[in-house]
Amino acid sequence: ISAMVVLSTLIRFVQEGRSNRAAERLKAMVSNTATVMRRDEPRIELPIKQLVPGDLIVLSAGDMIPADCRVLSAKDLFVSQAAMTGESMPVEKFAHQRDAKTRNPLDLENILFMGTNVVSGSATAMVIGTGRATFFGNLTTRVAQRDEEPNAFQRGINKVSWLLIRFMFVMAPLVLFINGFTKGDWTEALLFALSIAVGLTPEMLPMIVTS
Repeated sequence: ISAMVVLSTLIRFVQEGRSNRAAERLKAMVSNTATVMRRDEPRIELPIKQLVPGDLIVLSAGDMIPADCRVLSAKDLFVSQAAMTGESMPVEKFAHQRDAKTRNPLDLENILFMGTNVVSGSATAMVIGTGRATFFGNLTTRVAQRDEEPNAFQRGINKVSWLLIRFMFVMAPLVLFINGFTKGDWTEALLFALSIAVGLTPEMLPMIVTS
């Protein structure tokens, strides 16, 4: 049983290590940058993780919106918000909000959201939120919190494990006392009860769960 537990732990450690390294290599291959205008520097290309609120960015067709932004000027700017709303048709963005009664953030015409992309046109925008402070970051945080809850498979495994533990706590003492009182040899009864407890636990269970 100990050998199976150690082997199962090693296999899981190796598998998770390999998947993490593969994910890091994929992230290293994809580097998104943004065209930023800062004081004394007309236009520079910066990784999106270096953006801060207040930065002015220049957007053109094909650009990914790197942060939540407020449109300052726009020319025929159409943005695809399919990642946020599921709507396949691009929406036009302007420098000013025409309908002051709009309450849904995704319907604001002068706000660009991280995770969307420019279909056509050009614009200058000011960064108002980055990382987890963005609308998209807030959504991913909520999804991550839900993912921490055990899924149906994990709940099923836990139920099976606790069922085996309960059987062990009931059967082992029962066998110990019955065998001890009937035969009078408590040492043999204890060893037999231990063998019952071991037999109730499938040795391959940790391996099956890991696989």
